[in-house]
Amino acid sequence: MKKIILFAVAAACTLSVAAQKLDFHKNCVIAHRGAWKEKGIPQNSLASWREAVRLGCHGSECDVHITADDSLVVFHNLTHHGMAIKDTKYADLIKYPLKNGEKIPTFREYVTEVKKQTRTKLIVDVKMMLTDEYSLRLSKAIVKVLNDMDAMDYCEFLGSNIKGLQYLQETTGRRVQYLGKWRTEVPEMHPDSVKANGLKAVDYQNIFYFAHPDWIKTFKKRKVYLNAWTINKEEDMDWFIKNKFDVITTDYPAKLLKKLNYKQK
Repeated sequence: MKKIILFAVAAACTLSVAAQKLDFHKNCVIAHRGAWKEKGIPQNSLASWREAVRLGCHGSECDVHITADDSLVVFHNLTHHGMAIKDTKYADLIKYPLKNGEKIPTFREYVTEVKKQTRTKLIVDVKMMLTDEYSLRLSKAIVKVLNDMDAMDYCEFLGSNIKGLQYLQETTGRRVQYLGKWRTEVPEMHPDSVKANGLKAVDYQNIFYFAHPDWIKTFKKRKVYLNAWTINKEEDMDWFIKNKFDVITTDYPAKLLKKLNYKQK
């Protein structure tokens, strides 16, 4: 009996430590593709992630694709040196390094780096630019990696394919943000459609919020989590801060952190 009690106490302590180990920075700053622009670091590189961590960002966004040989890679564009990522093997992609000499990181390598700290959250942009079938395949592969690496608690998700997002929301228990479409307003972005699709967070391009300030009021009333991208101008930063967005995604995280007068603890 004594051994059972000691085991139960130890297990409870372990759970308590695990629950406390992540203490994300209390600010609204999300570094877009990592903190890259202010120092000329390659987007989505491990170096850009480390810079976001150094700055003290609440989160840092990265873009994830799946290659022809089922490798998950962190990269923004759909092509690399003229090669479509989805149709190219990983070994061929890394023949062309990033400008700082890094190879395109795999998602596993990126997550390994993420788990070296406890203060900056990883915002995973699932590059859902194709069919529902592709989006679900990519989403399931990402979930498997995060579960295998015991890293789900470090992450949130965003993307543009509703089927993929619904899968992530149902299976991960993490926040999942709907991106809508770049530059083009689609019916699914309307607050009523967001509600009908069961989505609980949005991350729209700034132009849509400017065009529909009434959406902001509706989303807040419905307790929808609000993110916006890519907020680079000072006057735009001020506008989204004034409108009390939950987070703000920017290519200039150091500038936004300074504006917020955020001090790391």
